[in-house]
Amino acid sequence: MISEVDKLLIDHFFNNCSKEYIESIDQGLFSEVNNAIQNLPKRNLQAEINGDLFWSLTQNKWAYDSMPQGLLKDKSNERIDMVRPQTGNMRYLCSTSTTLDAAWHSDFARSYPSGLVQLEVQFGKVESMFKDFCGFRIAYFERRLALGIEIVMSEPSKYFSHRKAAVSGMAYFDRTLPAIGLDCPICLIGLKEY
Repeated sequence: MISEVDKLLIDHFFNNCSKEYIESIDQGLFSEVNNAIQNLPKRNLQAEINGDLFWSLTQNKWAYDSMPQGLLKDKSNERIDMVRPQTGNMRYLCSTSTTLDAAWHSDFARSYPSGLVQLEVQFGKVESMFKDFCGFRIAYFERRLALGIEIVMSEPSKYFSHRKAAVSGMAYFDRTLPAIGLDCPICLIGLKEY
């Protein structure tokens, strides 16, 4: 188990939503997502962080678009059965649109009585983060999406200080989201090194 001192720190930015709004979708949603992130071990590679998030979210019954490449390991670093997370996966929840001919999918999704929550993990370029925001906007326009959650690095050059060249142009936590004028509820979460 990860001690309180070793937990990842996170930043939040709420665009057209709040912690209270997120809890109105589901009382445990805000805490569940935060705990899934804060309980991740420090990893040196983006692929390892993706694998850890995949394991954590699918264990909490989040639907997913695709499994991360490479060996998937659980928190004890043991290889897990690759078939188990696929059982009952509702990938269709990850679809950006049900009316447009857009083949986009969010990384994760879960349906609640008050609407759909889609979650993206973006350790790619800034442009990919904005594509995720557009996906949230499309699903919101179709009146399917209650909340979009975007997970990025707060300060990628610090977190991945051992490989600074690889983080050039990486999506990161900043407060430019309101500048693009999206009216859909988006919670931007930035991971920070503890």
